Amino acid sequence: MYKVMLVDDEDIEREAMADIIPWEKVGMELVDMAWNGIEGLEKIQTNLPDIVITDIKMPVMDGIELIKRTHELYPKIFFVVLSGYGEFEYTSKAMELEIRHYILKPCDVNKIVEVLLNVKKELLNREEKLKSERQYQNSIERMLPQIKERIFYQMIRKKELSVSDKILLSTFTENFSDEVILLSVRGPKEYDQLDRFALTNIITELMGEDQVYMNAGLKKEIVYLLPAALSPQLCSLMLKVHSEYNKYKKVRLRSAVSKRGRLKECFRLYCQIQELFDFGGVEEKQEFLHFGMYHDKAEDSFLMVDYTKIRNAKNIQELIFEIYCSCVKMQMQKITLDRMSEVYGFVLRILFGEDEKDLKKCEQVSELLEQVIETCAFHMNLIFPNTKDGNRMKKILYMVYWNIKNPDLNLQYMAQNVLFMNEDYLGRFFAKNMNERFSAFLVRIRILLIQRLLLYQPDIKVSDLAEQTGYPSDGQYLTKVFKKHTGMVLSEYRRMIKNNIEERAE
Repeated sequence: MYKVMLVDDEDIEREAMADIIPWEKVGMELVDMAWNGIEGLEKIQTNLPDIVITDIKMPVMDGIELIKRTHELYPKIFFVVLSGYGEFEYTSKAMELEIRHYILKPCDVNKIVEVLLNVKKELLNREEKLKSERQYQNSIERMLPQIKERIFYQMIRKKELSVSDKILLSTFTENFSDEVILLSVRGPKEYDQLDRFALTNIITELMGEDQVYMNAGLKKEIVYLLPAALSPQLCSLMLKVHSEYNKYKKVRLRSAVSKRGRLKECFRLYCQIQELFDFGGVEEKQEFLHFGMYHDKAEDSFLMVDYTKIRNAKNIQELIFEIYCSCVKMQMQKITLDRMSEVYGFVLRILFGEDEKDLKKCEQVSELLEQVIETCAFHMNLIFPNTKDGNRMKKILYMVYWNIKNPDLNLQYMAQNVLFMNEDYLGRFFAKNMNERFSAFLVRIRILLIQRLLLYQPDIKVSDLAEQTGYPSDGQYLTKVFKKHTGMVLSEYRRMIKNNIEERAE
């Protein structure tokens, strides 16, 4: 039963409407009446009706002002306006206030009932919509932990989010800090629901529920998304977490925390965590792992391998370059072949879940790189046509990279000393398959390699750049070629990189 109020300064019409309208039949109850807007507003505040039928032209306070003031207090109250001939100015103002229901004076009972039934229908529709929205909201709230986990899992595994998930993520992250960190807690075996609940409960109690943004379970580890501001006290907090969990489960935990990053970098941050766990030099007794432990070490394989660029390679040429580029960085840091095998094995596990045990059997760097490239290409479907020409072109690319440090490398040298082919035939074959002359290709990848090495190590000596890219050791020819192909002096490019690094750090 909907509550109705009448506001009209004409006593006869007001009383007549009160008497002639079959209120019960239309599912309504007349709760009160008023003779002007001021009295009407007071009684609206007392009775809180669902519907107000008001005259539009009244003394003291007219119907327009009554509607305005009521909507400020109770925006959901429906208004039906009574208007007479010649009151168009008032009626147009009511329209501006989005009033949709009007009754023309003198009032006809059938017309009034028709209007009230339409209002009732709108009220019912609104209630049904609100009910559906509440049900949807309730279901969302019940499912929220699972939804957050699913979205967070997709983010740390670098899976594409659907449009609806992106919308949900934006609502979840409104109050997140600009910088975040990832924390992973590993146990000796896969967590069940009760163990996960216990661990998460301990973490939220010690850190604060509003500090634990999201979490996701991945086999023997649970990963948490936290604000970067927690970094300084995270070690002591996690040792307490380990101690409390040990009281519950009598098992030993290990934790690792990523560097700082943006929310969109979750995959990169997760790779950092996995590297910490995988890092060969870390002793098993270490409970809490963080990159600060390696501040005095030149070796940081994550910085040497760009997982994202490898995964985003569009063709096998780009893939070979990315793998080779990471190899050069490791060679510059004197990383051993065995350690390279560990690093690339880690890369394959992170990117493809590939447990590549045979990498340890490789006896040469070139053999190791070929195996890594072939495995990546298989998973990424970046394979040259399995034809005689396709296999030959892939071999040529490999040989270019394995000889790129040689200052004598050119088309003639490749043909006569590496591939044992006719020089003219090699030139035509290369241009046909690569849509680029051999000399242009060689310069391009050498310049690109220089740019990458500068990005990795901005203070690298020109002589070291020359050594890694096959230019004379004095560096003069290298700087000349670099300027010609990039439009920038080498020192200017180096300065630009340093400035960018400083800006990101601020």
